[in-house]
Amino acid sequence: MAIRLQQMHPAIVHLPIALLPLAVGADVLGRAAGNRGLLSFGQKAICVAAVGALGALASGLIAGEEVNVEGESREMLMTHRNLNLAATLAATGMAIWRAMNRRPSAVYLGVGVAGIGIVAYTAYLGGKLVYDTGVGVEPAHGVYRADAPALRAGQARAFVKTAATDLVHGVQHMAQEVGKGQIVPTLVAAYRKRHVPVQLAEPATPEPSHSPSTTYPS
Repeated sequence: MAIRLQQMHPAIVHLPIALLPLAVGADVLGRAAGNRGLLSFGQKAICVAAVGALGALASGLIAGEEVNVEGESREMLMTHRNLNLAATLAATGMAIWRAMNRRPSAVYLGVGVAGIGIVAYTAYLGGKLVYDTGVGVEPAHGVYRADAPALRAGQARAFVKTAATDLVHGVQHMAQEVGKGQIVPTLVAAYRKRHVPVQLAEPATPEPSHSPSTTYPS
């Protein structure tokens, strides 16, 4: 069975989704109980979670170049991607700090809890993209090109080359969109829908029923 470019992301993303809460949870319990075993597990788990997050981010950027998105689903994809970038940076920073410290600090745990919240929300968006809008689903026309190389015998080189190209393009598109202020467009749209009053159009001035009278010279 061959794996396609857009299918790598769902295959990898479950690693950080599972390990980040485990790492933070082990550190919370280990810090509260003074349990060295839990603290050691948390220290190792956050490092694996960070590596998994980097893989999930890279595969997500590749997948973003292989799917069809427009309108609301495109905004959802951008929000999903950008928040995952923030979660990946947080997990990487946590892993680096935790590797140099045996015990987690309160700030470290706070960042971890915030990261878990972000990851949970982005996972929710990822599910909506697939199951609500069909992004990445070929029968739902959610795939950009059906003939993209797959990871199978005879196509491995083309698969790696295309993945590298998609990754570069994904980074470029992310930089362009973030530069335009499109960071979390789904959240912005939801906020505006709830809090910004709808501007009612002013009634148009009625046209006169007849043209103004014209005086002709006698």
